[in-house]
Amino acid sequence: MSTYYAVLTATGEAKLANATALGTKLQLSKMAVGDGNGALPNPVRTQTALVRETYRADLNTLSPDPMNANQIIAEMVIPETEGGYWLREMGIYDAAGDLFAVANCPESYKPQMAEGSGRTQVLRMVLIVSSTAAVQLKIDPSVVLATRAYVESLITVHQTGADPHKQYKLRGAFTYLNANTQIASSHEGVIILDATAGARTLTLPLNDAELGVRDFLVRRADNTGNRAKVQASGQDKIKFHTHLNAAGYPFLVLMGAGDWWHLRSDGEGGWWPIARHDSTPLGRPLFDTTTAFPAGGYGALSGPVLVRADWPWLWDHAQQSGMLTSEAARAGMEGGWTTGDGSTTFRAPDLRGEFIRVLDEGRGVNAGRVAGSWQAGEIQRHSHTIFRGLAQANTSTSSNGGDNMSFSGTSGETGGDETRPRSIALPARAKFI
Repeated sequence: MSTYYAVLTATGEAKLANATALGTKLQLSKMAVGDGNGALPNPVRTQTALVRETYRADLNTLSPDPMNANQIIAEMVIPETEGGYWLREMGIYDAAGDLFAVANCPESYKPQMAEGSGRTQVLRMVLIVSSTAAVQLKIDPSVVLATRAYVESLITVHQTGADPHKQYKLRGAFTYLNANTQIASSHEGVIILDATAGARTLTLPLNDAELGVRDFLVRRADNTGNRAKVQASGQDKIKFHTHLNAAGYPFLVLMGAGDWWHLRSDGEGGWWPIARHDSTPLGRPLFDTTTAFPAGGYGALSGPVLVRADWPWLWDHAQQSGMLTSEAARAGMEGGWTTGDGSTTFRAPDLRGEFIRVLDEGRGVNAGRVAGSWQAGEIQRHSHTIFRGLAQANTSTSSNGGDNMSFSGTSGETGGDETRPRSIALPARAKFI
């Protein structure tokens, strides 16, 4: 029989068999050493403690033996500040404090610094078990020390990795796409999308821990009216307009040549906009000096009927705007949103040909108005004094029928069918994304 060996205690065998049968984990947490009370002990199954324990600490590592699937290797580290005793025995304890396994070892003196010498001592115990899957390490990570072998193993894994230094990757690589494409991590950088030939969809990679943190800048090349969509995979969400929907949205659209979004994955299902071409708040109107639509997500304020599924963020904005009415109640509320057909569509405001007036909001100057309401033109009531210009006094009486006089509002060539100030007509747009 070998001089040095390890055995599972009777308690350890019973607990391991129970964990294996139930499919649970037996948590091992501590390792202890002792001096054997001055003599090399022989480990036995019936032991419940070391012969004479001198030091106990959390396990540093617990891992399967890469050379034997039925062996586990437990490791503890004794720091240089600890010592002053002989090492002749070792034991492993579970989370309940029971001795799981016991071993003896070649005698070695562990000095302490006060004696003028010190060293960090690494001790390993190899155990044969029926199932390594039934054993689990339970430790305090703050006290674990990295041994040289552990560090070297990590370096080996790092050096053999396909892309061990992602942070040094050359950024700004360009990819040109003009077809529906499932984007991969290899597309990281700038993606130019051309939707000239028809509607196009780019699908982002599944945003999980394997993908990690990645950056994609997607830019539109064409200026056609074809829909260009950037779609998240599975249940992933693009985290824009989260003031309307905290979860974000499953896709976004690129509108106009030069529109772009810089998206970053978080490895947990969220794509976060780092920057975009135009960050004007959603729904905000503007007046332009061109009849063409600017890049960045603008639509006409012409009362278009939109599909809710195509514009989920804009529909959320309409619902939370305080300016939403039914289609039947739209007359007089053309400056607001409507619920469309009540299930699949909604309508945007129509500002064409109208003057804009600031909402009164309780001041009393234009009382009774609500946001988005339309108001007909009118002339303020007033009176006119008319002088007849006679050189002598004249009295008109009912007996002679009085003097008939008429007053016309027509004022020659500057007159028209409405009362209005001077104006310049500019196209109105609103931010649709």
